[in-house]
Amino acid sequence: MSKGIQSQEHRFSRRGLLKAVLSLLPLVWGQGFSLAAESGGKTLVLYFSHSGNTRRIAEMIHKRVGGDMVELKTVKPYPQDYNTVVDVAKAEQQEDARPEISTVIPNLDAYDTVFIGYPNWWGTLPMPFFTLLEKNDMGTKTIVPFTTHEGSRFGRGIADLRRLCPKARILANGFETRGKRAHKAEKDVVAWLTRIGMMR
Repeated sequence: MSKGIQSQEHRFSRRGLLKAVLSLLPLVWGQGFSLAAESGGKTLVLYFSHSGNTRRIAEMIHKRVGGDMVELKTVKPYPQDYNTVVDVAKAEQQEDARPEISTVIPNLDAYDTVFIGYPNWWGTLPMPFFTLLEKNDMGTKTIVPFTTHEGSRFGRGIADLRRLCPKARILANGFETRGKRAHKAEKDVVAWLTRIGMMR
């Protein structure tokens, strides 16, 4: 066998190996999610919504991943007027408030994967999520965040999720969209769920 042929075969073998590795990357990226689903782990879509935008995204996700869907609600409803709720949300954050919540998730231990959705209020999750996550230990669950916003994306929301759920596996590449686009975001939601291996 000539040296030239050996060199050519070496190139082909490296090229084949590279193609094989690249073809496996999507499987590796979504492996944790797929294995959880295959082993019988349950999925929860947990969301807070004021204007309805985050609810729309939650419904799109739930339609594609199945499992259960729960809306986080407070004992005292937030004002409907936009400017008023903005002021209330700002005051709660400045006071580090923990609004009382009416939502109870009695079977939280049954879920392996929890989608957490929220509108970005003043750079992070609305304070009712702080109430919920301080009362409920997420343990080592997989947490998949999604948010609606008007330009600030996740803000520091993911960092706060890591602080509130220190042992959980939190997906950094969550889904975000502007609130005004929520009603037409279904294709983007499907593409995102496909990338992270959560389409059923």
